Amino acid sequence: MSMTLTMQSARIEQSEFYNNMHYTVVTMPAPDAFSHPSRFRLQSKAPLGAPGSVVTITVDVGGLVREKQYRDKISGQLKTFHEGVVFLNVVSSGPAQAVPEQKTKTA
Repeated sequence: MSMTLTMQSARIEQSEFYNNMHYTVVTMPAPDAFSHPSRFRLQSKAPLGAPGSVVTITVDVGGLVREKQYRDKISGQLKTFHEGVVFLNVVSSGPAQAVPEQKTKTA
């Protein structure tokens, strides 16, 4: 089972091509002035655009959890860390959609 989501106003930071796939890093706007913008690495069969372009992208989200063992430095005990790995596979992309402005009534 996978999940599909749409990323609006994603700015392309960089793109590279290897193993017959395009890998693109995009930045999403920060939700407010006190938060950092989110960055994601997307995988697609075709290029999404030039660096600096703002696009709307629909992705399938998939992933897995990897178990990694490590030795605790203090106790010497062998412990397990669960690392989440997320894959964002592009379903469709296009230029960013303009967000309609809301009109306010004046008294």
